[in-house]
Amino acid sequence: ISTQPEAMEEEDPLFSNLDLFLFTLIAGLIIYWFMSRKKAEPIPEFKKLDQPAPSTQETSFIEKMKKTGRNIVVFYGSQTGTGEEFANRLSKDAQRYGMKGMAADPEEYDMCELSRLAEIDNSLAIFCMATYGEGDPTDNAQDFYDWLQESDGELNGVNYTVFALGNKTYEHYNAMGVYVDKRLEELGAKRVFDLGMGDDDGNLEEDFVTWREQFWPAMCEHFGVEASGEDSSIRQYELKEHNDINMNKVYTGELGRLKSFETQKP
Repeated sequence: ISTQPEAMEEEDPLFSNLDLFLFTLIAGLIIYWFMSRKKAEPIPEFKKLDQPAPSTQETSFIEKMKKTGRNIVVFYGSQTGTGEEFANRLSKDAQRYGMKGMAADPEEYDMCELSRLAEIDNSLAIFCMATYGEGDPTDNAQDFYDWLQESDGELNGVNYTVFALGNKTYEHYNAMGVYVDKRLEELGAKRVFDLGMGDDDGNLEEDFVTWREQFWPAMCEHFGVEASGEDSSIRQYELKEHNDINMNKVYTGELGRLKSFETQKP
C-alpha cells in the first residue's frame, strides 16, 4: 500500500487573462474620459456701468443754443425726410447772414422750453411741418402737437415762422402747418414771416425755394443784418460765356424727376 499523498489538483486562478484585459481596458477608458473632459469655463462677471444722470443739455435746446452761440432753431415734423432736409438747409442758410442755426427734432427736446427762446437775442424759431395722412402730425411731431393743444402758457417775445409741407389732393391740405402757425400766434408768439405752403402734388421744391428766397431778405430787414459778411460761406461765381455749344445737347432740366428730360424746367 502506497503512503504517498495524492497529487492535489491545480486550482483555477481568480482572474483569467481575459478578465484582466477587460478590466484594464475599462479602467483605461474611464481614466481617458476623465482626463479628456473639458472643464466648465467660469462665466466672467461683468460689472454694470453706472449710467450718467441725464443732463439738461440732452432735452434743452435752449441750453444747447446758448452753449454753441446759435440764435435760430429749425424744428421739423418729417415722415419721409423732406421736412428734415428743408430744416437742415435753412439752418445752414443762417450763416450767410451772420447768424447761426440748428435743425432740431421736436421729439428729442422739451418743447415746453419754447417760451425761453426770448432769452436769446435776435432769436427765431422756424417750423418745417409736414402733414401726414388725413391731416395728422408726423410721428416725431405728435408730442409737440399734443403739447400745443394742451398748453396754456405764454410765448411772448418768441419770433417764429412756419413752412408747411403737404399735398393739396388730400382733404386736409397742410393741416399741421396751418395749425402750428395759428396756435403759436394764439399763445402769444410773433409771426415774423408769412406761412409757406408747399404742395407735393405740384413742385414742392420750387414752393420751398420761392418761400426761402423771400424769407431771408425779410429776416435781414427784421434783425438789421446784411448778407455776405466776412464770416459768410456763400460761394463766389464767375460768369463765363460759351458761344460754341450746341444747346440741343445741353441738359437744362431738373435731376431725378420723372420725364424731366422731355419737359425741362431751367
